[in-house]
Amino acid sequence: MANCERKDPPVFTEEVPKWDRETVADGDAMGLVIEQLFNNTVFNRRAAEKAAGSLITGITIPASGWKDLTYTIENAAIQADSIVHIGYAFNSVPAAQKANIRGRTEAGKLILVAKKVPAGDLAVDEILIQNLKGGV
Repeated sequence: MANCERKDPPVFTEEVPKWDRETVADGDAMGLVIEQLFNNTVFNRRAAEKAAGSLITGITIPASGWKDLTYTIENAAIQADSIVHIGYAFNSVPAAQKANIRGRTEAGKLILVAKKVPAGDLAVDEILIQNLKGGV
């Protein structure tokens, strides 16, 4: 007996034959249907993991760490086209808002740019990194 072949990257199939008591086929043909369903499961799992993203937690951005109104956070999960959500700690939100911080991504970097240096250190509860473009 052979195992199902896992496609890499996985291929999602929308049209999967339905088998019933009237179906006349052999085990090899049935195995192909099972393999399609298996690969659909692998595809869905990878898509869900990709959508969930990666978390960076417990970061403090020191007021003294800004250079030319820029602060860089490095992390291998960040790609040039990543979507990034920053969750400041409750007490850091006012200072972050007053600093008017924006961000952009490059491979391996989240670059924060402020209109003015924050008045104090900024506590960040979490940074969510999502890489939704490209294949699964």
